[in-house]
Amino acid sequence: MSSKLIWLLVLVTAGAGGYYLWHQIPDTPKSQTFTGYTQNLQNDVVKAQTAASSMNTTSVQEAVKKYKVDKGSLPASLQDLVPDFLDHVPGGLQYDPATGAVSAAQ
Repeated sequence: MSSKLIWLLVLVTAGAGGYYLWHQIPDTPKSQTFTGYTQNLQNDVVKAQTAASSMNTTSVQEAVKKYKVDKGSLPASLQDLVPDFLDHVPGGLQYDPATGAVSAAQ
């Protein structure tokens, strides 16, 4: 056999072996890729913001109720709750002075 043919057989065999081994590696789950990681982080940020907004809404709603009990009427704005009922008005909230409803801003 000529040396060129031997090298061609070695190259084809090595390529076939590499191809076989390449396909033996399982696919990486999407959550473990960079894109999956960043998507998980973004989802966690949204969850944290939702939880914080929910806690803020609950505490401000309680302050509105206490204001009504104390003063006999609903506050005209959330700023009326500071400093007696709240230290500060958290951002991202909507207030309806007619009903006293506090909700997360959309």
